[in-house]
Amino acid sequence: MMPSSTRKGAAPKESELADLFFKDDPAEVFCDLHEIGHGSFGAVYFARNSYSNEVVAIKKMSYNGKQTTEKWQDIIKEVKFLEQLRHPNTIEYKGCYLKDNTAWLVMEYCLGSASDLLEVHKKPLQEVEIAAITHGALLGLAYLHSHNMIHR
Repeated sequence: MMPSSTRKGAAPKESELADLFFKDDPAEVFCDLHEIGHGSFGAVYFARNSYSNEVVAIKKMSYNGKQTTEKWQDIIKEVKFLEQLRHPNTIEYKGCYLKDNTAWLVMEYCLGSASDLLEVHKKPLQEVEIAAITHGALLGLAYLHSHNMIHR
Protein backbone atom coordinates (compact mmCIF):
# COMPACT_ATOMS: atom_id res chain seq x y z
CA MET A 1 0.00 0.00 0.00
CA MET A 2 1.30 3.46 -0.95
CA PRO A 3 1.86 6.13 1.71
CA SER A 4 -0.92 8.75 1.73
CA SER A 5 1.44 11.49 0.50
CA THR A 6 2.03 9.68 -2.80
CA ARG A 7 -1.56 8.61 -3.42
CA LYS A 8 -3.11 10.13 -6.51
CA GLY A 9 -5.34 13.00 -5.49
CA ALA A 10 -3.81 13.32 -2.01
CA ALA A 11 -3.87 16.80 -0.54
CA PRO A 12 -0.58 18.65 -1.06
CA LYS A 13 1.67 19.16 1.95
CA GLU A 14 2.09 22.68 3.38
CA SER A 15 5.66 22.92 1.99
CA GLU A 16 4.43 21.94 -1.48
CA LEU A 17 1.70 24.59 -1.27
CA ALA A 18 4.13 27.26 -0.13
CA ASP A 19 6.30 26.60 -3.20
CA LEU A 20 3.36 27.50 -5.47
CA PHE A 21 3.23 31.14 -4.35
CA PHE A 22 5.53 34.16 -4.28
CA LYS A 23 5.88 35.73 -0.83
CA ASP A 24 5.90 39.39 -2.02
CA ASP A 25 2.93 41.73 -1.71
CA PRO A 26 1.42 41.80 -5.23
CA ALA A 27 0.04 45.30 -4.66
CA GLU A 28 3.66 46.50 -4.42
CA VAL A 29 4.94 44.38 -7.32
CA PHE A 30 2.20 45.36 -9.80
CA CYS A 31 0.78 48.76 -10.73
CA ASP A 32 -1.54 50.32 -13.33
CA LEU A 33 -4.20 47.63 -12.81
CA HIS A 34 -7.18 48.05 -15.16
CA GLU A 35 -9.95 45.46 -15.39
CA ILE A 36 -10.08 43.98 -18.90
CA GLY A 37 -12.46 41.07 -18.37
CA HIS A 38 -14.56 39.11 -15.95
CA GLY A 39 -15.09 35.36 -15.82
CA SER A 40 -16.71 32.75 -13.62
CA PHE A 41 -13.67 32.61 -11.32
CA GLY A 42 -12.91 36.32 -11.05
CA ALA A 43 -11.76 39.47 -12.81
CA VAL A 44 -8.79 39.76 -15.17
CA TYR A 45 -6.62 42.86 -15.11
CA PHE A 46 -4.02 44.51 -17.30
CA ALA A 47 -1.05 45.36 -15.04
CA ARG A 48 2.57 46.40 -15.13
CA ASN A 49 5.40 44.94 -13.03
CA SER A 50 6.72 47.91 -11.04
CA TYR A 51 10.29 46.56 -11.07
CA SER A 52 10.73 45.22 -14.62
CA ASN A 53 8.06 47.35 -16.37
CA GLU A 54 6.74 44.13 -17.99
CA VAL A 55 3.06 44.19 -18.96
CA VAL A 56 1.11 41.20 -17.64
CA ALA A 57 -2.43 39.93 -17.15
CA ILE A 58 -3.55 39.17 -13.61
CA LYS A 59 -6.50 36.96 -12.79
CA LYS A 60 -7.73 37.67 -9.26
CA MET A 61 -9.52 34.74 -7.64
CA SER A 62 -11.10 35.17 -4.19
CA TYR A 63 -11.17 32.22 -1.84
CA ASN A 64 -13.33 33.52 0.99
CA GLY A 65 -17.06 33.53 1.63
CA LYS A 66 -19.21 30.62 0.56
CA GLN A 67 -17.43 27.41 -0.49
CA THR A 68 -14.00 28.65 0.66
CA THR A 69 -12.46 25.16 0.58
CA GLU A 70 -13.72 24.45 -2.94
CA LYS A 71 -12.49 27.84 -4.18
CA TRP A 72 -9.06 27.25 -2.61
CA GLN A 73 -8.85 23.80 -4.22
CA ASP A 74 -9.79 25.33 -7.61
CA ILE A 75 -6.96 27.86 -7.23
CA ILE A 76 -4.43 25.14 -6.37
CA LYS A 77 -5.61 23.11 -9.35
CA GLU A 78 -5.34 26.09 -11.73
CA VAL A 79 -1.87 27.11 -10.49
CA LYS A 80 -0.59 23.55 -10.89
CA PHE A 81 -2.13 23.39 -14.37
CA LEU A 82 -0.71 26.74 -15.52
CA GLU A 83 2.80 26.09 -14.23
CA GLN A 84 3.01 22.97 -16.42
CA LEU A 85 2.35 24.82 -19.69
CA ARG A 86 5.38 25.09 -21.99
CA HIS A 87 4.26 25.87 -25.54
CA PRO A 88 4.29 28.99 -27.75
CA ASN A 89 0.53 28.65 -28.35
CA THR A 90 -0.50 28.53 -24.70
CA ILE A 91 -0.40 31.32 -22.18
CA GLU A 92 2.87 31.81 -20.31
CA TYR A 93 2.36 31.55 -16.56
CA LYS A 94 4.47 33.98 -14.51
CA GLY A 95 3.50 33.07 -10.94
CA CYS A 96 0.94 33.51 -8.20
CA TYR A 97 0.69 35.76 -5.15
CA LEU A 98 -1.73 35.71 -2.22
CA LYS A 99 -3.23 38.82 -0.59
CA ASP A 100 -6.39 39.33 1.46
CA ASN A 101 -7.89 35.91 0.64
CA THR A 102 -7.33 36.52 -3.06
CA ALA A 103 -4.94 34.72 -5.39
CA TRP A 104 -3.28 36.89 -8.04
CA LEU A 105 -2.46 34.58 -10.99
CA VAL A 106 0.05 36.42 -13.17
CA MET A 107 0.24 35.50 -16.84
CA GLU A 108 1.53 36.73 -20.14
CA TYR A 109 -0.56 39.60 -21.49
CA CYS A 110 -1.89 38.75 -24.95
CA LEU A 111 -2.60 41.82 -26.99
CA GLY A 112 -5.92 41.59 -28.76
CA SER A 113 -8.30 38.84 -29.72
CA ALA A 114 -9.94 37.85 -33.00
CA SER A 115 -12.91 40.09 -32.13
CA ASP A 116 -10.49 42.97 -31.38
CA LEU A 117 -8.99 42.51 -34.86
CA LEU A 118 -12.42 42.77 -36.45
CA GLU A 119 -13.22 45.90 -34.47
CA VAL A 120 -9.94 47.61 -35.37
CA HIS A 121 -9.91 46.70 -39.08
CA LYS A 122 -13.64 47.35 -39.58
CA LYS A 123 -13.80 44.55 -42.14
CA PRO A 124 -14.05 40.75 -42.08
CA LEU A 125 -10.86 38.73 -41.73
CA GLN A 126 -9.46 37.20 -44.89
CA GLU A 127 -9.40 33.43 -45.23
CA VAL A 128 -5.61 33.32 -44.77
CA GLU A 129 -5.93 35.31 -41.52
CA ILE A 130 -8.68 33.02 -40.21
CA ALA A 131 -6.53 30.01 -41.14
CA ALA A 132 -3.51 31.39 -39.26
CA ILE A 133 -5.54 32.13 -36.10
CA THR A 134 -7.25 28.73 -36.22
CA HIS A 135 -3.94 26.95 -36.85
CA GLY A 136 -2.34 28.59 -33.81
CA ALA A 137 -5.31 27.78 -31.58
CA LEU A 138 -5.32 24.15 -32.75
CA LEU A 139 -1.57 23.80 -32.10
CA GLY A 140 -2.17 24.96 -28.53
CA LEU A 141 -5.09 22.55 -28.10
CA ALA A 142 -3.09 19.67 -29.60
CA TYR A 143 -0.32 20.37 -27.07
CA LEU A 144 -2.81 20.33 -24.19
CA HIS A 145 -4.48 17.15 -25.41
CA SER A 146 -1.13 15.39 -25.92
CA HIS A 147 -0.50 16.03 -22.21
CA ASN A 148 -3.98 14.81 -21.19
CA MET A 149 -5.14 18.34 -20.39
CA ILE A 150 -8.28 20.06 -21.62
CA HIS A 151 -9.36 23.64 -22.16
CA ARG A 152 -12.96 24.42 -21.32
